[in-house]
Amino acid sequence: MHDKRLGDPIVMGLAAFVIAQTLLNLPNAHLVPAQVTLFFMPAILVCGGLVYFLACIFSYVRGDTFGLSVNGFYGAFFTSLFLFFYLELKGVLQFGTQANEALGTFLLIWTIVTVPFVVAAFRVQLMFGLLFLFVFFAFLGGTLANLAGVNSAFGGYSGLISAAIGLILMAEALLKSVQVHVPQPSPSVADLTARSEA
Repeated sequence: MHDKRLGDPIVMGLAAFVIAQTLLNLPNAHLVPAQVTLFFMPAILVCGGLVYFLACIFSYVRGDTFGLSVNGFYGAFFTSLFLFFYLELKGVLQFGTQANEALGTFLLIWTIVTVPFVVAAFRVQLMFGLLFLFVFFAFLGGTLANLAGVNSAFGGYSGLISAAIGLILMAEALLKSVQVHVPQPSPSVADLTARSEA
């Protein structure tokens, strides 16, 4: 049972997802050079990691198991991916010629674990189900690109499609929250005068 007195973190979580997913998959779709991935990683960490974890905490407080699981799980993905690149760049992790195999195995695990999220998301809403389906395809594409040498564009465009769906869902949730909390217009001086005379 969700506590309706607390704000819904879905808008914040979806916004973080859209930004992190877009920045991560623009290079995979070959729309920007692969080298810019390193420039995107801080934003991916903050949006996909920190903001996602905040949404996870708010989902926990509200008693929202699905939101808690999604925000926590994928916040862990973006954070661990950042650490994967950062620690390799700093020489702490030295994969050498096995870097693709290591990253591919990492993505394979996330691909497999995403399957029940796809099923659960379709039970929530069709658009959520489609979002997670394309997240699954993005993970699968990244896995195949690193383990089998398949062109990463499949995973990249799947990730961008999931981000586009996330943007639509975020906009819907944001507009819905504004409609619920529309402030009442302040009474005019004439209204106040009329009330005092009555």
